[in-house]
Amino acid sequence: MSRSLNSKLIYGVIGAVFLATVVYVLAVLPGRSARPSEAAPSPSPVAHSDGLTDSFSGYLMRAVTLPSQRGKAVPIAFQIFGPDGIPLEKYQTVQTKQLHLYLIRDDLSGYQHLHPELGEAIWKTTADIADGGSYRLFAEFTPEGWDALHPVILGLNFIITGDTQVRPLPAPAASATVDGHVVSRLDGTTHLKVNEGALLRFAVTGGTLEPYLGAAAHLSAFEVRTGALAHLHPGTEEIAFHTQFANRGEYRLFLEFQSGGKVHEAAFTIFVT
Repeated sequence: MSRSLNSKLIYGVIGAVFLATVVYVLAVLPGRSARPSEAAPSPSPVAHSDGLTDSFSGYLMRAVTLPSQRGKAVPIAFQIFGPDGIPLEKYQTVQTKQLHLYLIRDDLSGYQHLHPELGEAIWKTTADIADGGSYRLFAEFTPEGWDALHPVILGLNFIITGDTQVRPLPAPAASATVDGHVVSRLDGTTHLKVNEGALLRFAVTGGTLEPYLGAAAHLSAFEVRTGALAHLHPGTEEIAFHTQFANRGEYRLFLEFQSGGKVHEAAFTIFVT
């Protein structure tokens, strides 16, 4: 075979591969913009944000000041941006607050429920950091026009260096004692069913309950395996919460209630099967 014919075959193969590549790209990437940065994320309400990322459906949480060392009243500041890239300043009020901020370590200890103040498009608060380790902030909020049953939950990590005392996960228990109050889970240690709605009911003895955040109590639930935050809706007249967990496994629950003008916190471990 002549050198000329070989060259023609080689160039023919190269051309066929190039043409096939172009056809594939056009097929699998239809409508792809040459400038994707100009495409704004969809602001449509979508359920099931869990705080494991700093963005969701166009909303973004950006750190301004995060804790870098342990101490009392350590400053925390951050911003929430909307799908238009502008700092979000209008929120729905849910459970008497426009934004609920949670802080927890990756071993699900050190839980704090904070209520930062918004000023000049920046949310600010302080937290007590007693030990080292990897921590996460969860900002839970409901933008105007958003479905209040499914708030947006965004998160940011920070690390406190130095010695860390890791705390093992407590086993499930039917009751917990805190500040002289006995908090009982009325169904004992019954396992919940995955993707099945249930009503978690509690009773508190040892004091007179007072309304807290517009309800009888407040409950936060964190998935042990991932650290994801699950939003729970309180009942109206008793200490009860509507639950539906998407994954099997262990969850750590933090129940907050008010008595004698002070907020108390009881923690429970539950299984979802």
